[in-house]
Amino acid sequence: MRLYSQMTLAELQEEMELLRQQAAEKKKAGDESQFAIIQQKYFMAKSYYLGTDEFRIGGTYSVADHDQPFTIDYFNGVFAWGRFPDSDEQTGFPVGMLEEWH
Repeated sequence: MRLYSQMTLAELQEEMELLRQQAAEKKKAGDESQFAIIQQKYFMAKSYYLGTDEFRIGGTYSVADHDQPFTIDYFNGVFAWGRFPDSDEQTGFPVGMLEEWH
């Protein structure tokens, strides 16, 4: 399998659709550990598809499975590093897990 960084946008779209289908099957079967692994692969593929251009340092975003806003401090590849309001500890997430905070 090729690295996500080497795939075209069309290939990344195909990969994301395949992973979405696999994740749905694992969730339906109750296989939570395999679902979580496939979901992380999906977020990584989505991160390479999106890139970091639409995200900004200092911007506030929601993160999948977190209920607090996340503020970006810097990027390292397709990972956004930043903080939640109640923590001084920096945490990194693939940008595919981020959505505009509402």
